[in-house]
Amino acid sequence: PRCVRAIWPRRRVMDVSVVIGAPKANTSQFNITEGGSVYFCPWSLGQSECHSIEFDNQGDRIVTVSGTDYQAEVKSHQWFGATIRSHGDTILACAPLYSWRTKAEKPQSDTTGTCYLSVKNFTKFVEYAPCRTEFINQGGQGYCQGGFSADFTKDGKVVLGGPGSFFWQGQVISAAKEEIIKAYYPGYFMQSVEGQTQTRQAQIKYDDSYHGKTFLSRNSITLVIPLLMGSYFGYTVSTADINNDGMSDLLVGAPMYMTRGSDGRLEEVGRVYLYLQRGPLDLEPTLNLTGTQVFGRFGSTIAPLGDLNLDGYNDLAISCPFGGEDQQGLVLIYNGFAGGLRNTPSQVIAGQWASGTVPASFGFSLRGAKDQDMNGYPDLIVGAFGVDKAILYRSRPIVNTSASLTVYPTMINPEEKSCSVNNGNTTIPVSCVNLSFCLSANGKYLPDNLGFLVEVQLDHLKHMQKGGVKRALFVDSQQPMLQRSVRVRSGERVCHETKIYLRVSEFRDKLSSIYISLNFSLDPQAAFDSHGLRPILNYKTTELIEQKAQILLDCGEDNICVPDLKLAVQGDRKEVYLGDDNLLTLTFNARNEGEGGAYEAELYVVLPPEADYSGIARNNEVRLTCSYEAENQTRYLSCDLGNPMKSGTSLWAGLRFTVPRLKDTHKTSLTLSLVSRPDKVFFPPLNWKVSKTPQEEQDIGPVIQHVYELVNKGPSGISHTVLQLSCPLSVQGQGLLYPLEMSTEGPLNCTTNHSINYLQLKVSSQLLACLWMYDKECNTFVKVEQVSNTSSLTVNIFTHTHTHTHTHTCTHLGFFKRSLPYGTAMEKAQLKPQAASEA
Repeated sequence: PRCVRAIWPRRRVMDVSVVIGAPKANTSQFNITEGGSVYFCPWSLGQSECHSIEFDNQGDRIVTVSGTDYQAEVKSHQWFGATIRSHGDTILACAPLYSWRTKAEKPQSDTTGTCYLSVKNFTKFVEYAPCRTEFINQGGQGYCQGGFSADFTKDGKVVLGGPGSFFWQGQVISAAKEEIIKAYYPGYFMQSVEGQTQTRQAQIKYDDSYHGKTFLSRNSITLVIPLLMGSYFGYTVSTADINNDGMSDLLVGAPMYMTRGSDGRLEEVGRVYLYLQRGPLDLEPTLNLTGTQVFGRFGSTIAPLGDLNLDGYNDLAISCPFGGEDQQGLVLIYNGFAGGLRNTPSQVIAGQWASGTVPASFGFSLRGAKDQDMNGYPDLIVGAFGVDKAILYRSRPIVNTSASLTVYPTMINPEEKSCSVNNGNTTIPVSCVNLSFCLSANGKYLPDNLGFLVEVQLDHLKHMQKGGVKRALFVDSQQPMLQRSVRVRSGERVCHETKIYLRVSEFRDKLSSIYISLNFSLDPQAAFDSHGLRPILNYKTTELIEQKAQILLDCGEDNICVPDLKLAVQGDRKEVYLGDDNLLTLTFNARNEGEGGAYEAELYVVLPPEADYSGIARNNEVRLTCSYEAENQTRYLSCDLGNPMKSGTSLWAGLRFTVPRLKDTHKTSLTLSLVSRPDKVFFPPLNWKVSKTPQEEQDIGPVIQHVYELVNKGPSGISHTVLQLSCPLSVQGQGLLYPLEMSTEGPLNCTTNHSINYLQLKVSSQLLACLWMYDKECNTFVKVEQVSNTSSLTVNIFTHTHTHTHTHTCTHLGFFKRSLPYGTAMEKAQLKPQAASEA
């Protein structure tokens, strides 16, 4: 058949068949091109032979009016078979693009659409074309396209949708199939039947609303869903009791729905809306399923599948006919549950044909909820419009499986060796624990025996030591993996027991748990069931289970070690100069002052790019092992301190390094930190009295102290460095800060153009404005000067150092009155990041 459009499975006693629409098929009708056809395909395990059902074998009919013959209808390209539905022994097939003319002088025909009913198993055919009336042209039913959508109600009424009636307002027409059959008379253009009901023309504001393109029929009630042109909301509609509450729920497809992609541009992906029915016609929006394939037209077709996994809830298929790799088309299976519909598919079926000149359109039509092979599970039929194919997907029996994994005892004591293994001709005692696993299976319509493949792994992907050595093995095989083929009868539980043992001294990691994993699956080589199918695990089955066993440690009754490692490091040199022997020794003392041993205790020393490790300098009491390693761009030294490093252990050792690649890079990194004490001053101060003739510094106001730290982080020295500092001396013409005294100490030079202590107040303690703290070889000086046209103080710090490389260079600067003189180190300033930022 040319271009599968609609599929409908039907059943007779002891017989199953499929009815397939081919709306562009050529037929034997006289002078008709691509009139469309419907094919009947009996289904069996072997090949199926399909044959065309002749609903209508005539060409275009001729009508004589006043002695003149004229063509009354146009059946070419009418898309007969575009819509197919069944009810009992009745098949409904429609041609929505069928056209006819009511008058001989009318130059064009109206696309009214027509349908045919096959009754009593194809022994009688009747036509039903309710839009073929005198209400012609756009203002009537001339563009009705009756049968674009169609269905049967449960009591056997035919319901047709005609989206083009009344200036595309759309129309829904319904009549009992018995009345249609009774009213039909061969050769006559039947227009209406007894008891027919239909929607009427509405106000002009409802033009172009497309009522009747899709609709929901539920018993004798018809709910019309309008088509929204932007996203094509309502392009397809389906009903099913998804949450098993006894009421039909509504699903609406919008295959051209658009969403914004990562670049902010709109992308057409499609969407399906789920409305749960909470009461009579009380539909609650519950879930939106959005497609992921751009231009895939997700939601083009929605098909209830029945209960695929027999869990008590109906499932659903949604098509994405232009999605997938090479646009081969996709069909996604969603499972129902008490809350509605799962938001992720449990299965995705991909089409078999890549997109060619015409897309395969796999999933253009779907039908489900019919058990075609009589195995107790509903099946799915998928139509592929572009390749003229209809594919039957048979549901496999569902196996509900539970598994357990037990390790007992869960603690392996290395001192208790209750098992033994053979090592060549020698039997070795080992520490072991018991391990057991169990499987149970149940389900409906399953084979008598189910085959499982079980795999148990030790140290599975977790906490394996370097080199991948497993810490535990199975006693029987002395291997880290056990594989078994297990047979389980439906409804039974089968268990197996074995032992695992701890390897003697072949691993380092004794602290972390030994993880044990069980993975199982159905045996792909197991026998087929009586219907030629192998069962499948329920998609919700947990197929990987993990347990763990711990190694008993010398950490007390709770088996939890709390080590307390301390490290002291000292180098024999602070500096290395270009051109010397470049030898360095790093001496360290590592101690464990906590409870129990520190397992896998190691010392890591990160090496700078200029340095290399040359060896260990140690005394006779220390046996230290170090390895030189690199990770990405970082080189480091790793020294083993013990496994375990027992409580109370104290290790002294030295590490030797050379610096063969030392050079003056002329690059350095400077940081500046500052702190103010106090960090906040409130005016006026408590109990403050203004002195009109101040004599001492206390008469001016509270003391403010600033401390600055300038650090050269290296790797090179610096010269001609200027640090400019300024502070507000006045605000809105009122004095704020009074510079009291400026002096220097060390190789610094601090100058200012502003008058210092111009009132000649008595200073109670010396102000250290500039202070050199660390490197006496540096030549550093400070200059303080008045910034022109501003009331502020600027301090310039000039630093000069020798050209050899320093590990760091630190300078400290203070100005204004201090309550106590500086010490000899920066820690008296108590620099803190928060304080620095506030200052």
